[in-house]
Amino acid sequence: MDKESINKRFIVAVNYLLSSGTVSGKGVISDSLDIKPSKFSEILNSRMNVGADLIATLSDLYNIDANWLLNGRGSMLKEEQKQSEEPLVVMSASTDDFVRIPIVDISVAAGSGYNNPDYIEEVECISMPASMIKDGKVYLCVRVKGQSMVPSILDGGYLIIRKVDRCEWEGIRDNYVYVVSDMEGKAYVKRLKNRLRQHGFVVCMSDNADKQNYPNFNIYEEELNTIWYAEWYFSAKIPNIQESYYRKQGELEDRLDELTAQFQQFQKALNSNN
Repeated sequence: MDKESINKRFIVAVNYLLSSGTVSGKGVISDSLDIKPSKFSEILNSRMNVGADLIATLSDLYNIDANWLLNGRGSMLKEEQKQSEEPLVVMSASTDDFVRIPIVDISVAAGSGYNNPDYIEEVECISMPASMIKDGKVYLCVRVKGQSMVPSILDGGYLIIRKVDRCEWEGIRDNYVYVVSDMEGKAYVKRLKNRLRQHGFVVCMSDNADKQNYPNFNIYEEELNTIWYAEWYFSAKIPNIQESYYRKQGELEDRLDELTAQFQQFQKALNSNN
C-alpha cells in the first residue's frame, strides 16, 4: 500500500468532515482519535504518516470507508451514510408525457467554485418531456454562475444534469460538459478530459479563452465526490460563439496595423539615411 496515497486520502476525509459540518474543528477530530493536536497537525501537513489505528478509529467514528482509505477503492463514505445524505432529486410524473425535475439552489459555479450545502433544498420544478429523460436516473436542474464557460454556456443559464454513478466514471467522454464536485464541497461546470484509467485524474477545462484567469486543472479520483453529466442547456440568451472569434480577429488586425506602421516608419528612416 502506498503510504503517501493513504495519507492523502486521510487528509481528504478530514477536510470533508470539516467542510460538511460533521465536526466543528480539527481539535474535535484529534480528541476523538486520542492523538495530540501537534501530531495531528504533522499528519495533515504530510510530515508524518497516519497509522492503521487512526484509520480504523476514523472509520468507526465517522463512517468513513476503511477500504477507501487504505486502497482507494469504492466511495469515501460507507453506504448507509451515502444513502442518508443523497440529495432529494426524485423525479415525479406530472402527466404521462412529462416528468418534473427539481430546480435547486445548488452552488454550482462555472468559475471559481462555490461551497455545496449539506442538502439540496427544492425551490421549484421544471417539466421535461419524458422522452428526453433516461428512466431510473437521478436528475437536477441547476443555474450556472460565472464566466468560465463563455461563450458556449452563459452566466444565468440552466443545465439539466444527470448523476454519473462511480462505476461509470471510466466511461466519461472527453470534451463533454460535466458538473464535478470534490470532497471539499466545491463544484465546477467544466469540460472534462478523462485520464482516470491512465493517471487517476480528470482534467477540468473552461471554454473561456482567457486561460490566465480560467486555467485548466486536475482533480484526482480520491478527491472526487460526484460527477453529473450536462444533458440539456437552457438560456434566455443565445450564445454568440462567433463574437469571441471576431474579437480575436479584430485584435490581430489591430496588431498587424501597428506592425505595418512600425515597418513603414523603419523603412522611411532607412531611406532618409541613404
